[in-house]
Amino acid sequence: MKSIAQSNRTELKLTIKSTIKKLLIPKVLNKNLPTTNIEQTQTVLHLFPNIIMNTTIHNGSIQLVTGDLITQNVDVIVVCSTSELLLKNILEKASLVVTEEYYRLSSSVDQQNSLIETTPRNLNCKAILFLPLITLLNPDSKILSNLISEFGSISLNHILYHPKVFRTVAFPAIGCDLIRCPVNIVAQAMIDTAVAKLKETILYFTVSSVILPNQFNIHHRFANRLALIQKPSEPFGSVKCSFLILVGKSILGNKLMKVPSKGYDSTTDNNQIFVVYHDAKAYTNYLIKYQ
Repeated sequence: MKSIAQSNRTELKLTIKSTIKKLLIPKVLNKNLPTTNIEQTQTVLHLFPNIIMNTTIHNGSIQLVTGDLITQNVDVIVVCSTSELLLKNILEKASLVVTEEYYRLSSSVDQQNSLIETTPRNLNCKAILFLPLITLLNPDSKILSNLISEFGSISLNHILYHPKVFRTVAFPAIGCDLIRCPVNIVAQAMIDTAVAKLKETILYFTVSSVILPNQFNIHHRFANRLALIQKPSEPFGSVKCSFLILVGKSILGNKLMKVPSKGYDSTTDNNQIFVVYHDAKAYTNYLIKYQ
């Protein structure tokens, strides 16, 4: 092709067209696996670092996301202002303007009880919500659960009834950085509060709990709680994993074909099966992207 172009004194322009197909891969429960639940969680998170678990509630949904709260592309990010490390990281990433705005607002209110909303600046959201979680030195399970539920309830009330219409919010795993804080209590309180608030609103709204990739125990506890609130008719909690696979231009194939026809990148049964060829030079995160 290059020689033909040169002989005609023209340039050869390479154009690549791709098609994204979304496939749903069901969760498989294998009772014969010798590994523990935490080990299985570690394996899944290692293979798919951005795994998403989604549960439909009323008109909205609750998502369990593995990642960094700072990078979440949502309408509102909720920050526990009494978590010093989280607060520091959020403010540094957002910008000096947000930092000054936060401390200016916090100086004029009771920091132990007040909610503060700032602009996002450098973050991928429309607003940042700061709220303290005040705990006793050694709170019992009921008190801790009530405190976390109150944190979630105050935050969601502010967002759901905001003059601006927000559709998505991301929470960190509130309280999991506290010493001797039972993760199962945190998971139950946060998820149950989100369920209650979603049932109160007619908005199509999504609540995300964002957990760092290396927090396997926390991820496992949240996933267990989320699976328990699924409808009984939905097997295995209807945990769905979405893969984005680059299939290029597809043509109808059959079992005898070893390569697609000229001009095509993959073969298909025109239903749900796609066979991808020539992936030796493709980067893994380019060929298969998990979200």
